[in-house]
Amino acid sequence: MLFQQAYMPAAFPLAEKPFLQKYIPDRRRLRMQELEKALLPLHLPYAGNSLHYQAPPPSSWHPQLANTEPSSRWYPLVTEQHQSQYNHVQQHYHHHQPSPSQHQYQPQQRRQWQQPSPHHHSNSSLHVSSIMIPPQSPTLTSYYHENYNEWLDHYYQSKRRQGLSSRVDLDAQKRQKIRHLNDVHNTSTWGNMDVFLPENASHHSFSVPAQLHGTDHFHVSGIPPQHHDPVSGFQQQHHYNAYGLLPHSTTGALVSSSSSSLSLPLPAGALSEEWRDNMLQYAHTLYATAPESPELLELLHTLHSRFPTHLPILLLLACVYFAYRDYDASLQYNHLILSYDPEYVEAMSNIGTTLQSMGRLSEAEHWWSRAVKLRPSYFDAIENLVGALCSPNAVHDQEKASHGSKAEKAAVDLVSRQREALAVCEYVEQYYFKEIDSAFSLTPPKELPHYQLSRLQNLFYAKGNLKYALSDVLGAQREYEKGLELAFGASLLSVANQLAIACGSGAAMEASRSNRVLDIQSLPLMLLQPEQALGLLQVVFASTGGILPGLVTLGCPMHDNESLATVQQTNQTTSTILLTLAKLYQDMMNPSTPVMVTAASHGGAPVPSLSLLLLMYYLSLALHPSPSTANNMGILMSNIPEAVALTALKLPANHSQPGLNGVVLAMQYYMYGLQIDPRHAHLYTNLGSLFKDMGHLNEAVSMYQKAVEYNSQFDVALANLGNAMKDMGRVQDSVQWYRRAVEINPDFVDAVCGLVNALMGVCDWRGRGGVGTEVMVDNYGLMLPKSKDPHTRQGWIGRVVDIVEKQLNDGALWGVGTLKQPVNGQGKLFGEQLQEIIIRASRVQGQHDDTRLNQLWRQRLQYFAEMEGKKNEGGWLIRLIERILRRLQRKWYIETYGEVVQSNVQRSAILITKEAAEKYVRPMIPSSLPMPPLPTVLPFHTFTYPLNARQVRLISHRNALRISHTTMNAAWVPSHVYPPPPPPSPRLKIGYISSDFNNHPLAHLMQSVFGFHDKKKYEVFCYATTASDNSPYRTKIAAEAEHFIDVSSWSHQQVVETVIRDGIHVLVNLNGYTKGAANEIFAARPSPVQCSFMGFAGTLGGGWCDWIIADPIVCPPEMVSGEVWRRRQKDQRVQNGEKGQKNGDFEGDIDPEEDTNDFVYTEKFIYMPHSYFVNDHKQGFREEDDEVMIKQHMHGHLSQEDLWMIEEDRRWKMRHKLFPQLPDDVVIFANFNQLYKLEPTTFHLWLRILERVPNSILWLLRFPPAGEKHLHRCAVEWAGAEVAQRVIFTDVAPKHIHIHRGRVADLFLDTPECNAHTTAADILWSGTPIVTYPKYVHKMCSRVGASIALATGYGDQMVATSEEQYEEMAVQYAQSLRYKYETDRHGKMHRRGHGPLMDLRKELFFTRERSRLFDTQRWTRNLEQGYSEAWRRWVTAEEFEDLNNKTSNASGCIWVKDPDD
Repeated sequence: MLFQQAYMPAAFPLAEKPFLQKYIPDRRRLRMQELEKALLPLHLPYAGNSLHYQAPPPSSWHPQLANTEPSSRWYPLVTEQHQSQYNHVQQHYHHHQPSPSQHQYQPQQRRQWQQPSPHHHSNSSLHVSSIMIPPQSPTLTSYYHENYNEWLDHYYQSKRRQGLSSRVDLDAQKRQKIRHLNDVHNTSTWGNMDVFLPENASHHSFSVPAQLHGTDHFHVSGIPPQHHDPVSGFQQQHHYNAYGLLPHSTTGALVSSSSSSLSLPLPAGALSEEWRDNMLQYAHTLYATAPESPELLELLHTLHSRFPTHLPILLLLACVYFAYRDYDASLQYNHLILSYDPEYVEAMSNIGTTLQSMGRLSEAEHWWSRAVKLRPSYFDAIENLVGALCSPNAVHDQEKASHGSKAEKAAVDLVSRQREALAVCEYVEQYYFKEIDSAFSLTPPKELPHYQLSRLQNLFYAKGNLKYALSDVLGAQREYEKGLELAFGASLLSVANQLAIACGSGAAMEASRSNRVLDIQSLPLMLLQPEQALGLLQVVFASTGGILPGLVTLGCPMHDNESLATVQQTNQTTSTILLTLAKLYQDMMNPSTPVMVTAASHGGAPVPSLSLLLLMYYLSLALHPSPSTANNMGILMSNIPEAVALTALKLPANHSQPGLNGVVLAMQYYMYGLQIDPRHAHLYTNLGSLFKDMGHLNEAVSMYQKAVEYNSQFDVALANLGNAMKDMGRVQDSVQWYRRAVEINPDFVDAVCGLVNALMGVCDWRGRGGVGTEVMVDNYGLMLPKSKDPHTRQGWIGRVVDIVEKQLNDGALWGVGTLKQPVNGQGKLFGEQLQEIIIRASRVQGQHDDTRLNQLWRQRLQYFAEMEGKKNEGGWLIRLIERILRRLQRKWYIETYGEVVQSNVQRSAILITKEAAEKYVRPMIPSSLPMPPLPTVLPFHTFTYPLNARQVRLISHRNALRISHTTMNAAWVPSHVYPPPPPPSPRLKIGYISSDFNNHPLAHLMQSVFGFHDKKKYEVFCYATTASDNSPYRTKIAAEAEHFIDVSSWSHQQVVETVIRDGIHVLVNLNGYTKGAANEIFAARPSPVQCSFMGFAGTLGGGWCDWIIADPIVCPPEMVSGEVWRRRQKDQRVQNGEKGQKNGDFEGDIDPEEDTNDFVYTEKFIYMPHSYFVNDHKQGFREEDDEVMIKQHMHGHLSQEDLWMIEEDRRWKMRHKLFPQLPDDVVIFANFNQLYKLEPTTFHLWLRILERVPNSILWLLRFPPAGEKHLHRCAVEWAGAEVAQRVIFTDVAPKHIHIHRGRVADLFLDTPECNAHTTAADILWSGTPIVTYPKYVHKMCSRVGASIALATGYGDQMVATSEEQYEEMAVQYAQSLRYKYETDRHGKMHRRGHGPLMDLRKELFFTRERSRLFDTQRWTRNLEQGYSEAWRRWVTAEEFEDLNNKTSNASGCIWVKDPDD
């Protein structure tokens, strides 16, 4: 799964930080040799499994990158250049009008170190006791966007550094006169500047302190201020080098202005301007290097005494006093400047900053406003004012005095001030651009100095951030685009077309010849290697020598250091805007908030594409190489399917790699990033995730450990390390990593759920709490009384349930507005298009009235148009498309072969012609529909979590939607539906797809089934998606199946095409949501009938699964969607023809999103007689002498009593071997399940049973070993030491030993939360009775034990209907059991058991040879009936309620009848 670190327009603390859901591609594993090839372009040595490499220092790779990486924190940031880019924005005071060199990047590293020391130990299990193998743990991938929020966050810091503007921009003053500002002000949308000021701050009058007006020091001489030139002789000051900002504190005593001991030798013409300027330059040098020097103030006061009216001297004096925190003196000198020149904006801005430092923010805003009004090009004042208006911590003086509720007004006030800040930006924009034609790209104004281009870009960046904060997403997008156009001199799309031409795109070349550009959707995907991306500027800006065209337009020289600094600063600014816009595009492609959903579904806006997104990252990397950008590039590359990568355009390379795919490119970008920063935790984490997805767990763990070493607070790396440890079987070791991740980030749901899974896996229930009326466990492991409130949620298990509920509710927003999107060039909405297709697909041989259907579907579409509440419009759309696919496929069959269920004549396969492809066109998912969000809790985990039917159903359904969306958008899926197979002639073709045809519980159970199929009626194909392990199970299946195809190295496309070529009528999914699943094959719909069986004990929740093979005990009909729909029809709760008005139902298919617990299964059922649970014990797991004894018994050489005595002797011998110290009269209760199936309520129940049966023990497995100590602790605390010592653990045994030693137990106690499955069959084959309790009607996994027990014919003696009955049955069986020694007719002593439990054991033992449960051949014959009936119902449309009204009152499920019953 893909976890996104959000980085979105920085200014917005209010913005929700979404997740980017991971697109799981269809990719083959890379071999180690392929990894070596991936590293070749980077010249990195690869050392096999250990992955050791020595990255060269950053400067050796890219000299200008040395010391350019900032803090390694991973909070929502944008890029590391952001901090330096906006230093001049954050520091409201500047000691000079900006020169480019001021913005030189100053890195600050903040790292945290810790060397993890995990405990390594082996935990190999020789026997896996469940058919359900957990899926691989989620792989979290972490985006990293440094300094994302710094643009505004810095303003929010009350103690940030301040600095005054100590230099004057004379060019700006001259430009100001030329622009005739009065005309601009009169037409400005900002209008009256005083609108932003408090009433008492609109018109301030300031007097110059008398002590500063010494008659010997200056004379105004009656010269009017407007005629006075305050900066005579200082024309070149704005070219001086930049100086650093002031420190927080200063040293040295303040020097009084009234006394100066500094004696300056004056040359001839002592008052010459040249001497004055030289002294002032020296003062600036002191100010920049040693502002605390006493010499500085003495020098300035001496200069002031000689030149009392020279304003730059006064400006620097004000700055020095501000640095000394003598704010009053600073204000006095700034006001003195204004007494000479009332329009001196530098002084106004400095007054504002001084007042802000004094806590007088409203007055400060007044002065900044005056400065901006006088000179809209004065960016110091602009940035100060905008920053102050955007700060949520800003509190006006009048607010401090008010007695109202500030909390109620805070949000409104912030929005109001953000609007004011936006108005300021628009006022400045109008100064530079009186009119902006949206049809043309923005170009830099000619009068703008080249070194201020980045600051004008910042203005649009700020506008974009503000609009985003005000929920105008599309407006924000346009502002970011303006900022880029200033740099590019053209639109971003034009730049993309230049790259497409360079990559050889014929379409782009043709468009260029016609003076056009390809639109976003037509832009080809272009894949570049890191070194190609770094040189991209020379490709797309070849005419300007790789320099941004905007700088060249403004005449930026390239021959001095300051100009190079300007280029660097503009590059950094442009890079930041690119990354911000890229993140905005990503959010629009995967919206997670209502605001973003609205923006993404806006009909007039072009939908972002991956092609454009990659280009933006390429350009950002080229403009400012950064490990964080390389990291994010790696994530994007890793998610590109191999088929898509192979068809993408590429730049010619010196060392071209054949077969360059997304995984290889991801590896290269991660490695390149590590060359820039060998300690970048996110890069190591994502590299580990890449290895983990490729199946290299050891390498993944190594990378995660490096990430944690370099950032011990990195929660994603910690959680990933926990996941990898758990997948390696080291569950207890994983706990520490999950726990650390949760401690660092308590809201990190992936880590929370990972921790809960790990703790449950080892039965560490401390802090578990509880849900509903189950047993509660506190933080110390003590058991608490059950709650009487069924809605109680406590502890970490309660928190997981809360997480599930929130994620399911939030996910219901997915796809909002998609049905109302216009279809390009068709003049209709997408929902209307689907309506036409479904009606056409349902119209077979004129059976239906289009008028009625049109009315029905209009009503259904209206339900979503009303948008009352959260309805998961995207889910309904996917369900409708999948519904259309099935009907189109059937329509194709009927129109080609007729309604033929079986034919004695071989019919040819359908040839796909152009006409057929157009007639049976596959409805495509709109490109604007993003990837559906996934709940953190996996379907497999619902087995042991206390979740209700709706939650269980929706978790599977949301996963199914993700699989459908991924597959339907895959490049390899054709534009038409797959053709149906020819009719059976006469054999029905059955296909089984599984990753478990190896040494796996499924193979143990089904190894004979594939060969037992009737080859006269059925042709069987097995498609193995994993390579052979050369086990006897794999060998037997491959030998006995009629067709066995190893597709382990094939892509999903190849498997699908083979299934179609083989003409499979019924395709069976033996994985479901377990490890190794290939559900994408089924989502492509290659077969008319698709089933789920055995692998996953629950609903798959997807339209790509039609049937589940089960029985009515394990999956009651009352929990099936189609059966509930029929019941509602019968009860007239929903009138026919009105369903579309009230809900998202289809005929026979209730909307899974409905807020009800009435059903859990979205599929129909093939109900098997007896039990659905097949096994192969009779064929595969007999003891060596069983057959000999059976033959002797059949020939009368051994009586039944003789056989029973032999069996009891076997039990007694094995018991003594396992428990040599155990007294003879001790009753052995046992459970051999994996410990994750055990929860506190059941364990407490078992302890009560032990208390009531003092001569008993409970035999459990170390499965895993770490669970033993936790269960022993609970036993001591809950039942006392005496009972606790009777809980006995042994190691897991190999399969054949495990089955036979099951006879040692007297009674098997099942786990009601999640039953024994394979283990239950194993135990019953050994003759040992079980006690089971089908606890939940909506959980298949909790009912399997009952199904298996009932199939023996003795289920009424083993299946309880309540927890109380479960306890009583176990206690009574144990208390009635008696053992005594008896002598046989030969005088030999035997230990014999008596009582009801022993009678039941004897019946189970002697009936197993003829038991329906163990009759695999009979089971296979019955299954074949189900397959044939499912095929018949598809051909005749009996399966489809909308096509066959006769089925509305009958059961929609198939009930297989055993012919011998």
